[in-house]
Amino acid sequence: MSKIEELVAKLCPNGVNFTRVGDIASVGTGSKDRKDAVLDGAYPFYVRSKEVLRINSYEFDEEAIVIPGEGGIGEIFHFVSGKYALHQRAYRISFKHKQLDSKFAYYCFSVSFKKFILSKAVSATVTSIRKPMITDFYIPVPPLKVQREIVKVLDTFIHLEIELQAELEARRRQYQYYRDALLSFDESTAQASKQASKQASKQASKYMVGDRR
Repeated sequence: MSKIEELVAKLCPNGVNFTRVGDIASVGTGSKDRKDAVLDGAYPFYVRSKEVLRINSYEFDEEAIVIPGEGGIGEIFHFVSGKYALHQRAYRISFKHKQLDSKFAYYCFSVSFKKFILSKAVSATVTSIRKPMITDFYIPVPPLKVQREIVKVLDTFIHLEIELQAELEARRRQYQYYRDALLSFDESTAQASKQASKQASKQASKYMVGDRR
């Protein structure tokens, strides 16, 4: 059971209704191509990857979920709020239902859509999807107050997870720095020891020659 399913079950012990996405959302693709992107564009440009590009014109001004139509199916999800442009093989899902929080729907897609798509596939992987595969997906619709409480909990959880990952990365870099410094110190010490040994050998040879005389 996913975190969102646990929260829905906890906050709505009597169960909730599930609604077909096609009945409560506008689903469609964009018209742009990756070559339309510009480096410092004014608006975000969502393509078929986790990377968000930039562009100087927008197609939509809304809250929506963006997913790729090819590649990364069930792995890539973007939550959009505001003006943006969209690739011709990426899908936008914009909810118009007043009793559904778009961010809550985003979390539902993030945790359950891949499983749903795989259940409809004839193979173990899915490389592309079409509009009916999105519109036939069902999501739970608990009371709006419950949805927003769940979003608040999950947002906090994601924020803490990001902070933890950043701290672990900082610790890893710190460890690497001191490890490299220690190895460098050991190499320098070994080199100095070799030089001192050579110098001592030379000095000893001089004394031995002097004694023979």
